Amino acid sequence: MSNSPLLAAHDGFVSVHGHGRQHYLDAGSGEPLVLIHGNGASAWQYVDVIPLLLPRMRVIAWDMPGHGDSDPLGRHYSVEDYADALSGFLQALGLASAHVCGCSSGGSICAAFASRYPAAVRSALIVEPAFRSETEWAASWAQVEADFGLPTQTAQQMGERVAKVDEPRLARWNIDRNKAGARTMVDVMWALRAFDLGQAAKSIRCPAMLLYGRRSPTIHGQERFQAAAHIPLQVMEGSAHFPMLDEPAAFAEVIASFCAKHAAA
Repeated sequence: MSNSPLLAAHDGFVSVHGHGRQHYLDAGSGEPLVLIHGNGASAWQYVDVIPLLLPRMRVIAWDMPGHGDSDPLGRHYSVEDYADALSGFLQALGLASAHVCGCSSGGSICAAFASRYPAAVRSALIVEPAFRSETEWAASWAQVEADFGLPTQTAQQMGERVAKVDEPRLARWNIDRNKAGARTMVDVMWALRAFDLGQAAKSIRCPAMLLYGRRSPTIHGQERFQAAAHIPLQVMEGSAHFPMLDEPAAFAEVIASFCAKHAAA
């Protein structure tokens, strides 16, 4: 992963009523794009993508509540609560609307935000959302707790969801997971388990795109998502669950091109 001084110079915090202090990275100018990371990660999940987007738009990478350098959770957060926190975050930045892109749990938050706050979303890129039935969640719960109940992971464990693993990436991965902590990460999974992704998808009226990696453990959910809502799908052939880590240049191009098509008049 990069360690860009440009990103470090653009660290920021805002206070959001009911959701505490929230941290973000902010750089560039033009069409605003908000990036939402996955469970146990932070804004730094997009550190390789942000420099590639800067010539074309303003990029804001958000640490969602309980993650990164944002305030810890004081209660259970539903996916809808995270969407509400994102709404307050945009208001605190003085943004009436933005393009929004979220991956994994961030993809579900992106879908919830687009559903709940349509006027605030110029376009939505929903990346790698988990689309499971309650029966499937229950059957996989022991594995969920194994994945998120112990923050520090090995390279082999990280490699189950990331196509390209090296020591700097593994170190950043574990820093972020330990910042969030086991209780918050498992709490996010309870939120995803209770979230009706299909219903949210049906309610999306803004321009939207669904994106999966070919090697993703959640790619089977694409058919369910598209059955619920006819949103265009793109598959990234060289990616697993996190395209921003596996194919940053290709991922940045997908984002920039899609946002450009739906730029504010």
